[in-house]
Parts: sequence; structure tokens; C-alpha cells
Amino acid sequence: MKIKLSLLLFFLVTLSCKLFAQDIAASHAYWVFFTDKKEVSFDPYCYFHRNTIERRMNAGIALNDITDYPLNQNYVSAIAQLCDSITIESRWMNAVKIWACDAEQLSKIKSFSFVMEVNDAFNGALILASHTETKPTLLKEKDLKLASQQLENLGLSAFKKSNIAGKGIRVAVFDAGFPGLDKHEAFEKHRTEKRIVETWNFLKKNHEVYQGGSHGIMTTGCVAGNSKEIQTGLATDCELLLALTEFNLREPFKEEEYWLAAAEWADKNGADIISSSLGYSFERYFYKDMNGHTSLVSKAARMAIRKGILVVNSAGNEYTNPWQFIITPADVDSVLTIGGVDPKTGYHISYSSIGPNSKNIMKPNVCAFGHVLTSNKNGFSQVDGTSFSCPLIAGFAACVLQLHPELKGKPMDLFDLIQRNSTLYPYFDYMHGFGVPQASKVMKAEVPQLPTFDFDIRDDGLIIKLKEVNIIDPITQAKQPVYYHIENEKGVIVDYYLITAEEQEVIKFEFRLYKKGQKLMIHYDGYTASYTF
Repeated sequence: MKIKLSLLLFFLVTLSCKLFAQDIAASHAYWVFFTDKKEVSFDPYCYFHRNTIERRMNAGIALNDITDYPLNQNYVSAIAQLCDSITIESRWMNAVKIWACDAEQLSKIKSFSFVMEVNDAFNGALILASHTETKPTLLKEKDLKLASQQLENLGLSAFKKSNIAGKGIRVAVFDAGFPGLDKHEAFEKHRTEKRIVETWNFLKKNHEVYQGGSHGIMTTGCVAGNSKEIQTGLATDCELLLALTEFNLREPFKEEEYWLAAAEWADKNGADIISSSLGYSFERYFYKDMNGHTSLVSKAARMAIRKGILVVNSAGNEYTNPWQFIITPADVDSVLTIGGVDPKTGYHISYSSIGPNSKNIMKPNVCAFGHVLTSNKNGFSQVDGTSFSCPLIAGFAACVLQLHPELKGKPMDLFDLIQRNSTLYPYFDYMHGFGVPQASKVMKAEVPQLPTFDFDIRDDGLIIKLKEVNIIDPITQAKQPVYYHIENEKGVIVDYYLITAEEQEVIKFEFRLYKKGQKLMIHYDGYTASYTF
């Protein structure tokens, strides 16, 4: 009798699993794009936050662009009657994401005159660009030192002298949850001064974001964290928008759509900057798709930039994996893509994804520490990942925007200013971009760098002669390396290296090894020079 009951139970469980699997398999996700927004009205002054109005007007961006208009609800209703459900409505894309079960449903949807096209919304997993995390402990001297270094490496002292901390700048953080942020000491002033201005959970469609994984409280700490004991972000006076766009493994197939919805929400609520330590790679795309145009999230990021928002995104942690390269939307040319550097050396940290994108656009653009101290739901902890170099730069960008309010709504001008005032500029490579942004350079406190090396041209080649060796970086206390790369005639890097210098004559480039028109670029201790073969 027990055997029969066991067999019956096994049969029922198996049947249940099969039916569940068939139900999932039968219902598939699609994007339905509409042809127009006829008979739709829109009042930007009622819809947008005043910050959005100000940002757009400052940059001459239209307040009532057709992409801002809501969808035609007659179209949406007609689609809703023929599909299982609608999960996303996008103004920018003039589209809805649906779940449908059979070919007949799709055929009827495609037959509508107002439907332009129906695309498969294929699935893939989101990458949180964090690497490892240490357990929270009582703060020790080494923790305080790291927190100080991660900010001084960007120029905290220079910003403090001018009382610059991102005041009046609104940063939207997209992440997997913010548990404990509503009580954490690092955000006490944000709460008491009501500078956490809006929150939204895109999975549950409510304001409850203080849940989920702790990734979000850690990234937000790198933007704006500050307590009586310790400061972990530069933009301690900024305003925050917190968007929960991913919730561990519970919603593995929707995050790219949630990123799009969050970008529209951020625009509506007055964001000046989006900080995103999220992205997609091998589980959804091929490297050839990292072209800044293929992925849905790349389209969303480009649209956000068109609306006057600076998008800051992690490069990813893929260098030690077979993928190696940046993730999307870090592949977008106009996204400020952030790599990680090692606090012990000042150069590329082992796991940080490299560029370029598949169209040979330089990535990452700039870097910051990939190993940091930041807030955790239980206190503070040391963490690794470009997830944390990204918000450090988002906080830096907020400070620069406070310093230059005329750049509000002009993300590419801000983007360019940050690049040009980084440690390696005008040198660049596919691990470091233009290096680490510097507050002192932005604030014009530094004098032009004098030559630190010479080209010694001989019959058979070119020798780099340093004026001084063993120069120590004041932040990392490591020896300054020599960076160099070779560009082809199209300006694409074909090789790049960095070496530590023990002698004045550090490198010889034999002419026979290089083609005519190739360009050598060298950087050492703040000075860059080039030579064309």
C-alpha cells in the first residue's frame, strides 16, 4: 500500500511539474511596437518634475518630444485583450512587452494597422558588476585608510576646499535592492533633509525598495555615503532616486526591460545622472553585439542621454572570464563607462572588463578604485568590483555638475570634461581609458605638466629616456609605471602595455618592427607624448 501511495505521489508531482513546464514554455515574451501616438495629449509641466524641466530647458531639449507622449491606450487595450499579460509600457520605444501563448494570438496582434512590428523578447541574465565582499566588521584603521584613499584618489580635498559635494544634483541609482539604507547612519542626513526624493520597485510596482540584495546600499554608499565616523562617497549633499530593477534570482528574465522603465522614471523625476552597476554579456549576447546599438538596454541608455542625463555604467568584471570584454550598456559610445584600478598599484585591477566595444570605440572611458570600503546593510565592509568604481565616478560627476551648473542637461559636455581631466589624458588604453578623474584638474588648480621623458632617436630605433625613475604615487604609494600603446593608421590601438621603470632608458622601439603611419603614444608621471613611425 505504501508503494502504491508513493507511486501515486510521484505521478502527481511529475504531472504537476510537466504541466507547469508546459505553461511556461507556451507563454513567451514579445515586444509590440506601435506605428504612432495619434489622438494622444501630453502636458510636460504636469508630467515632469521641475528638475527635468530645468535640465531640458538649460540644454535646449524639447519638453514635448513625441517620445515623451504616453502610449495610445486604445492600442494598449486592444493588445491586452489578445495576450496573457502586459508587463512593460514604454513611452520612449512606443511599445509594450507582452506574454502570449499561441500563434493565433500573435497573428491577430500583428494584423492591427497600428502595430508596426512584433519582436521576440528573448531571455538572459543580468550581471551585477560586483566581485567579492568581506563580512562587515567594526571599522579598523585599514578600513578608514582605504575609504580616505578611494576619495582622495579622485580629489576629495580639492572639492572640500570649495564646499563641493553634489548639492542640488539628482543621482538615480539602479540596483538590486537597498536593504537597511532607510536606517543606515551613512544616509542619516539624506533622510533628515529629505534628499532621498523618490523610490520605486519595478518588480512589485510600489515604493518598497529597502529589501532585496545588499548590492544597492553598497553602490549608493560609493555615491554619497557619509557618517560621523567615515565618508565613502564624494556627493554627500546630492539628492537620490532609488530604483529597484532586479531582485536576486526571482525575476531573471525582465531586468533589461526594468532598466528601460527605470530610465524613463528617472527622466520624469528629474535625474541629472544615472549610476548603473548592472549589465548583460554572454548569457544574452555575443561580443559583436557590444556595439552600442543592439541591446535594448543600450537603446534605453542612448535615449536617456538624449534627454540630458549622464549615464555612468560599470565596465563589468569579465576580464578573468572567457568573455573578457565590457558588458552592455557600457558598450554605448556616449555612456561614461568605468573600469577598476587596484588601490595597491594604481593601475588595472585583475578582473575589470576591457574594451574596446565591437566597433573599436574606446572603453572604458575612465577608472576608479575597484576595491573600496562602503556601506552594507549591517554596517560597512570592503568590497571588490567595478560595481563600486562606477558609483564613485557618479559621485564625482555630481560634484563637477555642482561646480559647473551650466552643464545641466548637457551630458556629453560633462562626459568630455571628466575625460579631459583624468590622470592619463590624452593617453588612453583599453584597460584604463583616460585614467582616474581629478578634482584638482577640473578646478584648474594644477599647472601644466612638464616633460618627464625624452625620445632618443637613433638609426635603428627609438629609445624612451626617463628624466627620473622610481617616482612614487602619493595615494597608492606604488611606483609610477610607464604606459604606452601603438595605434594603426586608423587610430585603433593594436597593442598596449605598462611597465615599471628601474632605469632611465626603459624601452627601445626598433623601426623595422613597425609600419609607416603607426603611432606610438607614451605616458609617464602625468606627461604624454607621441611619435609617428
